[in-house]
Amino acid sequence: MRYLFIDDGVIETRASLRRTCHSAAKHPHNPILVAERAWEGAVVPYTVLFDDRDGIFRLWYGTFARVPAARGTFVTCYATSTDGIHWERPDLGHFDYEGSRRNNLCLLDTCWPTVVQDGRDADPARRYKALYWGGAKVGAKAATDARPGAGSMRGIHAAFSADGTHWVPHKPVLAGTGDTVSLYGWDERYGTYVAYVRPLRDFPKDSRKNVPRRVIGRSESADFVRWTEPVTVLGPDAADPPMAELYQMYVSQYQEHYLGFLHVFVPSPDPFGPFWPELAASRDGIRWQRLGHRPFIPLGEPGSFDAGMIWAAQGMLEVDDELWFYYGGWREDHGTSKAHRRLKSDRTAQRQAAAIGLARLRLDGFVSLDAGHAAGTLLTRPITCASAQLTLNARAAAGGCATVELLDESLRPIPGFERTACIPFTGDSVRHSVQWQRHAGLARLEGARVRVRVTLKNAEIYALTL
Repeated sequence: MRYLFIDDGVIETRASLRRTCHSAAKHPHNPILVAERAWEGAVVPYTVLFDDRDGIFRLWYGTFARVPAARGTFVTCYATSTDGIHWERPDLGHFDYEGSRRNNLCLLDTCWPTVVQDGRDADPARRYKALYWGGAKVGAKAATDARPGAGSMRGIHAAFSADGTHWVPHKPVLAGTGDTVSLYGWDERYGTYVAYVRPLRDFPKDSRKNVPRRVIGRSESADFVRWTEPVTVLGPDAADPPMAELYQMYVSQYQEHYLGFLHVFVPSPDPFGPFWPELAASRDGIRWQRLGHRPFIPLGEPGSFDAGMIWAAQGMLEVDDELWFYYGGWREDHGTSKAHRRLKSDRTAQRQAAAIGLARLRLDGFVSLDAGHAAGTLLTRPITCASAQLTLNARAAAGGCATVELLDESLRPIPGFERTACIPFTGDSVRHSVQWQRHAGLARLEGARVRVRVTLKNAEIYALTL
């Protein structure tokens, strides 16, 4: 089991340690995907998955174009990659654009779709599932048109696919929401599918001044078709900027935690203003705590491709010893960029309005517990020794170190595993195997209940595995 220090869930006591929330670092070659094809205007990522079966990255990304079969300008494209950096746009042949079907368009009239790969569904035609907001204006033919976004309701729609490119839309599944949705997928804890949406909150104009319209709600479904009315689980708090709203939150499971990538929007006034992703965490997916109130992927410098808005994609990928996060960078703010999304600006400006970037974080690197020159300590609650090795994800500055001691449930040091017998850790490692002078591992302690005491000096710890 790998234990992170996002909260004090595994910690009994700690002293002289500072909790630090970390931001992801942008890839030096950003942007990694820009508008290149005729049908591409601004491009933003929706979902990125790594397919273990086929050994490829799969990307569903949005752009804005007038496609004959579509009512609106929001369209979804599909791309693949073997390394997550260089992307191929396969010719899918699904939709006509300017007289040709040689394009990678895979969904039409889909606002901010999110995709999951569902291995538990016995029906191969439903291996991939998607939710999206279908908000295109509808006409008289909507009643007989089964295309995505063509229903008689502005709200959340569902779609199913065997391969992630050929999609079969389902009728609208949830009304009364804003135009964003995050599909978490199947949650074993609750035995249901879970999605995070934006409940509609309509107020008289004179009351909106102090009441945020955009908050995060949660909805469940046993069959992916019938969804519960969303219940609000997170709203702005006193540490947010004045008038801030919560535009969207993508949620992923990481070890024992639900991690939310929360998009904070600061109307100035609405619809103008920037937004960016921050971190939130939960043990149950319902009760959330904010982590640091700082951008997880910060806005770029003025004039850069991501200076106006950062839109993090659904999907957190573990690649070697890093976590990868894809995002859409907009040059301008939410209101100014609307003209590009609606194709009311020059096409060159549209193509330069947004591109796809990559940000990276060390493995487990969301939060660390840090000690300075004075030694800091943490003591865990009793945990089961389920491994023959105890490993640390830690970094020590020059002259710094970390040492580990094992104790029984009654706080008695276990002979041979005292701190004085530990070989100090120095340097930087995401999986350092702790050793003691007479013990290179924990084979004789497997299955036992132990406490772990870590002492740090000029060092930081991200996680321990036991």
